[in-house]
Amino acid sequence: MKLDSLLLTTLLLAQVFASTASAVQQRVFFAPSATDPAITQFNDNHYAVVDPAVTNRGRLVLFLPGTGGTPSEYCLFPQNAASLGFHSLGLMYPNASAINILCALYAPYDGNAAGNARLEVIDGTNRVSFLSVDSTNCIQSRLLKALQYLNTTYPTRGWGQYYSGSTLLWSKLIVSGHSQGAGMAAMLAKTRVTARCVMFSDMDWWKWGNQPYNWMSTTPQTPVNYWYLFAHERDELLDFTEMQTCAAALDVSRYGAYVQVETATSASYSGRHFLSTNLDPSSAAQTNPFHRCTVFDGATPMQADGVTPVFKPVWDYMLLHDTAPITIESASANISVIFSPGTLEQSDDLTHWTPQTSATSPLTLSLGTLPPRRFYRLGATP
Repeated sequence: MKLDSLLLTTLLLAQVFASTASAVQQRVFFAPSATDPAITQFNDNHYAVVDPAVTNRGRLVLFLPGTGGTPSEYCLFPQNAASLGFHSLGLMYPNASAINILCALYAPYDGNAAGNARLEVIDGTNRVSFLSVDSTNCIQSRLLKALQYLNTTYPTRGWGQYYSGSTLLWSKLIVSGHSQGAGMAAMLAKTRVTARCVMFSDMDWWKWGNQPYNWMSTTPQTPVNYWYLFAHERDELLDFTEMQTCAAALDVSRYGAYVQVETATSASYSGRHFLSTNLDPSSAAQTNPFHRCTVFDGATPMQADGVTPVFKPVWDYMLLHDTAPITIESASANISVIFSPGTLEQSDDLTHWTPQTSATSPLTLSLGTLPPRRFYRLGATP
């Protein structure tokens, strides 16, 4: 094998990980109050999953349930993420009432109401009169305490890599959620540099203004090439035409109009970031089955084996697809590697990553000085 081909193979290995589900996934339910006795409400269990048999990606998939939902109702998606090498955490948080309904009732003329309400749920700072979420019960506090608890209780499972002291390392987190939880994930990605944003069945529609709420069109901290949205075309709660307008406000439509996953010609979905389905939900689904179909355990359709979700290829794509291609060019004894956009990281073991150089400039590698194995990736990708 030529040296440049050998290096090319080594570099590409950084992007390829085992995706076969493991029978030894480590799954645990634990109460938020176990992480902090001051938490006395919204105390349904968190759900944490990691698969030690799969090479760890050094990324955490945070999943936030929809209105009134609990992590125990959304186990399939975190388990699938773990099978791909991610740590996964379904987080319980204050989600009793739908943000859009509260805003329509108590602040119908305020185009900033939904954004302010979501920020309050995230950081516990009082911003709206119709919510009361404090610093103990907000998402970021619950998340930090959940990770600290997991790291203390299971010190060998790697949960400690997603925070430092009292600081969450958002750049290592893929934020995701369903319905209200998807809106929270989107607001996190708007206001923090995260690894990725994955949304299921979500939009914030300002009925009085007949348009998306203002926050949806603000410039995100997480680059839009790491945003993905999956929706059902017959959603009972969200108008699909309005969802298309919201997708444009979030700028995920820059990659093209939505693509229906069951009619797509390949699992690459033409590189789209707005995906849809018109499939019937599981026969077990009852309330709002089309709205829940995209990710809710009791609604998402299953393959004939009764174990594998029909939407597994969609979930995999949303977690793994990369719109920042790698270009490798050889020049005599050196290799010029161009990553764009993002920050380049290097690793010798696929676990510990350190910044290498700005990805906006070519990186020239000397074959004579390379260690036996070295991997490169964009810091903003899984």
